[in-house]
Amino acid sequence: MGNHSDYQLPPEVVSKFLAVSHRQHLAPRQELFGLGSTPQAMFGLLSGRVRVSVYSEDGLQFFAAQLAKGEWFGEVPLLDEVARAFHVEAIESSEVAVLPANEFWNVVNEDPSTLLAITRLVCSRYRATLGWIEDACMKPFAARLASRLVTLAAEEGQADERVHLSQEMLAFQLGVARQTVNRQLKIWEQAGLIELRYATVRLLRLKELHQIAKIPHP
Repeated sequence: MGNHSDYQLPPEVVSKFLAVSHRQHLAPRQELFGLGSTPQAMFGLLSGRVRVSVYSEDGLQFFAAQLAKGEWFGEVPLLDEVARAFHVEAIESSEVAVLPANEFWNVVNEDPSTLLAITRLVCSRYRATLGWIEDACMKPFAARLASRLVTLAAEEGQADERVHLSQEMLAFQLGVARQTVNRQLKIWEQAGLIELRYATVRLLRLKELHQIAKIPHP
C-alpha cells in the first residue's frame, strides 16, 4: 500500500494549480460530482474528507476510497476525456480547490513537467489498486481488515492512531457484511489491540496489527 504522501502533488505544482483554481465548500454528504458526469475540472482537497464510491449494475453503492486533506483527484477523465467512473461526496464539512479543465491544460502546456507529476500520481493510484486486488484475492479477511485499518490510520495522520470510519463503511470497502467486520473488531478489542468508539477505531497495538496485515511496521 502507498503512503498518504504518494497521492499528493509536488508543492510547486500545487502552487500553480491553486493560483488558477476557485474554492468550493461542501456540506456533509454533499455531492462533488456523480458517476457518469462530464469531466470539467480536477480537484484538490483543502480541508475535510471526501468519500469515493462506485455503483453495481443493480444500483448498490460500494465504498472505494477515502481522500484526505492535501490530495488531488479527478485527473484521469481530463486525460482520457471519458465520463467519470466514480461518485464523490463529502464525509464532513470540506473545502476543495476546483481547477477547471482549460486552466489545467494551460498549466500543463506552459510547463510540461507538470504532466510528469500527474503521471506519477496516476501510477501511485494504479499500484494501490493492484495492492487492493491482491488483498481481496489472496489474503484472509483478518489480514485485509488489519491492512485497511493501518493504511487509513497512516492516511489520517492522527498522533493517537485513530481511524474515523464507521463499521458499515469498512464493510462496504472490503466487500463483506457489517457483522463480519464487527465480529473481528470485537475479537481484537477483547485482545487489547484496538478500542472501539462510535464511527472510530483507535489502534492500540500498531505493531501487532501490522503483523496481522503482513505489512512491515515502520
